[in-house]
Amino acid sequence: MTEIAFVGGTDSDRKSVAAQHAAYLAVNAVFDWEALQAIWSGAPDATFFNMNGHVYQGREHWTRLWQYYKQHMQTGEWVAFDIRGTISGDLAVVWCLRKTRLIWSGSDPRPDQRHHLDKPEFISRSTMVFRREDGDWRVVHVHFSEASTDPRPGGI
Repeated sequence: MTEIAFVGGTDSDRKSVAAQHAAYLAVNAVFDWEALQAIWSGAPDATFFNMNGHVYQGREHWTRLWQYYKQHMQTGEWVAFDIRGTISGDLAVVWCLRKTRLIWSGSDPRPDQRHHLDKPEFISRSTMVFRREDGDWRVVHVHFSEASTDPRPGGI
């Protein structure tokens, strides 16, 4: 995996945040909601924006989403690239692009039709906000969205 191009932070903080980011990518590939508990903050103010367009308030809310997805969807490895970040005090932000595939395997109707069924591989955008909690870095906010393959407006 590509290293994160950080601005700020100590070497120790950079390594810890990068390790949590990598751990998230690994558990996301298999919806390992149990391992997620050590990455996502349990704080009540933690808020997560999923690629499905919905907001999840708190780790338990997101955990229930993954328990559902584990029964209905497969993604495979999330390959992050163009990874950048910043660390200042007890906050860190990491943003990147991620490539994966998506296969809906459940009998329930697929809730998100934005991903083209004829193109199961796609690129998404990720912004993850980490906060130092009791000496460890935990994710308190994420914002995921699909990257566009359309031409840029005005060619910009």
